Amino acid sequence: MNKIKNSSMFFLWAGAAISVTEIYTGGMIAPLGIKRGIAAILIGHIIGTLFLAFGGYISFKGKKNAMDKVKDSFGDIGTKIVAMLNVLQLIGWSAIMIIQGARTISGQVKIPLTIAIFVVGVIVFLWAILFNNYTKKVNDISVVILIVLCILMFLQIHSGGQLIKTGQSISFTTAIEITIAMPVSWLPLIGDYSKDGKSGKGVFLSSFFGYFIGSVLMYALGLYISFFTGKDIIAFLSEKGIVASIIVLLATVTTTFIDVYSAVISSKQVYEYKNKDIVTFIYCAVSILIAFVFPMENYQNFLLLIGSIFVPVYTVVSVDYIFKRTCRININFMAVIIAILGAVVYNYFSNNNLGIPTIFTSLTVAILYYICTFFMRKSFTGDSV
Repeated sequence: MNKIKNSSMFFLWAGAAISVTEIYTGGMIAPLGIKRGIAAILIGHIIGTLFLAFGGYISFKGKKNAMDKVKDSFGDIGTKIVAMLNVLQLIGWSAIMIIQGARTISGQVKIPLTIAIFVVGVIVFLWAILFNNYTKKVNDISVVILIVLCILMFLQIHSGGQLIKTGQSISFTTAIEITIAMPVSWLPLIGDYSKDGKSGKGVFLSSFFGYFIGSVLMYALGLYISFFTGKDIIAFLSEKGIVASIIVLLATVTTTFIDVYSAVISSKQVYEYKNKDIVTFIYCAVSILIAFVFPMENYQNFLLLIGSIFVPVYTVVSVDYIFKRTCRININFMAVIIAILGAVVYNYFSNNNLGIPTIFTSLTVAILYYICTFFMRKSFTGDSV
C-alpha cells in the first residue's frame, strides 16, 4: 500500500471526527453552559486525542496494524478477544452513525426513516469499497467542504440564538469523560492507517490535530445548538435544508466507512477470509439492521462502555511499547486480568462520579501491569525493564 501523506492523514481523522454523532454528543454537554461546556470539551479532547495519536504512533513505529500491535502485548488468543470486542463496537458505531444520519435526512427530505437508513447504509458501503482505490482525494475535498459548511452553520447559530436552559443535567467530569471516549473509541483502528504514514512525527501530529480540530468543532457545534435553541440536535438539523443535508450525508460516510473498513481488518485476527468486499458488505448489512432497533437512549452508556474496555487495553499496549517488550506466549494472562481489573476500576469511578475515570484507570493499569510483569520477563522478548 502507498504511503499516506500527512495532509491526507490529517483530513482522514478530521473527517472521522466530523459526524452527526459528535454533534449529538456535544449537545449532551449543554446543561453545563457555554464556558464550562467548552472547558470540558477542550480538556476531554486534549486527553483523548493524545491517547489516539500515541496509539497511531506506536503502530507506525512497529509497522503493524492496530490489532497486530495489540498482539505484541496480549498474545494470539488474547488479541482474538480484543479483536472481537473491537468488531462489535465498530459495527455498533456504524449503526449509530447510520441511524443518526438517516434520521436527519428523513426529516429534511420527508422520506420514511427505513428508506433513509437503507440509502445511507448503501452509500457507506460504496465509500468503504472505493476508498483505497479512488476516493482519497474525494475524501480530502469532502472534509474541507464539511469544515466550511459547519463553520457557516456555527456562525448562524451564534448570531441569531437566545439562551435557553435545558431540563437535563450532566456533571463536569462526566462531560469530560464522554468527550475522551470519542477519540479513545478510534484507538483499536488508528493503526490500520497510521502504519502506512510517512513519518512518526507526521503521523502523531496530523492525526492529533486532524481529529482534535474536527471533533472540537463538532462538539462545540452541538453544544451551541442545544444551548442557544434548546432543540434536539436531529430536529434542529432537520430544519436546515440542503446545507444540513450535505453536512449530514458527507459527515456520515466519511466517518462510518473508517469503522467498517477497520472492522474488516480486525476480523483477520478472529477468522480468515478471502474476499474483503464480501465481509465489508456483511458488516454494512448488519449495521443497517442494527440501526433499525438501536436504543439511542443508551448512547451515553455505550460511550462509557467503550472507554472502560479500550483505555485499559491500550494502557497495557503503551507500557509494553515504552519498555520495548513483545509477548511471546499465546495469551498473556496478566495483561488480560489487569485489563479486566482496569474495566472494573473505570466503571467504579464512572458510576460514582469520582474524578476522570480515564486518568485513574490508565494510571492504575500502568502501575499494576509494570509491577506484575517485572517478575515475568521470560514471557517477553526485548525486555528492557
